[in-house]
Amino acid sequence: MKFFNILVGVFLAFPLLGAESPELTPVGDPFIYADLRKGDSRQDVLQKLRAGGFIQIYEERDKGLVRCTIKWDGMRYELVCKLVNDKLTLCLIESQRGWQDFFYDDVVRPQWEMLRKRLIKNYGEDRKNTKFPTLDQVPLDDMGGYITDTWNLSDRTLIITVQLFRVKDCCTEQMLEYSCSTLLIQPK
Repeated sequence: MKFFNILVGVFLAFPLLGAESPELTPVGDPFIYADLRKGDSRQDVLQKLRAGGFIQIYEERDKGLVRCTIKWDGMRYELVCKLVNDKLTLCLIESQRGWQDFFYDDVVRPQWEMLRKRLIKNYGEDRKNTKFPTLDQVPLDDMGGYITDTWNLSDRTLIITVQLFRVKDCCTEQMLEYSCSTLLIQPK
């Protein structure tokens, strides 16, 4: 019984581990994602994420970022909140990053497909779009990446991209190419 109580306590302390993160907000909703609004202060963003049960929340103050983990369809993503002058300006949802050869097709592609299906379900098929690119089509170290889908809605712009970038491995000191998919949510 004691072990069961410990498991229940852990589950209640970390509700996101088994639960899905909030859905995308509908057109006309004043929220960017969850209950985050354009113009929220850093403190407001942190408070709202904690109150919403988000986990692994951390800041990169020098870059004006607040990050946390979200989960959709059993897949892990990272919510990145961008603050300019201590005001929330946009949100980015980033898939897992990986460098192995198989990672691009085995992880990036399914997470990209899930993002695309989720956005089509929420905002419709009326968008600019292309197919999933081959890895050699994705520009290296381009912050915009390869844009695959764009929804230009009345209150926000949503963009799905695939990115490829180099990171220096701390152990081998070699430059490794990482890939991921991203969803930009830019309120107007």
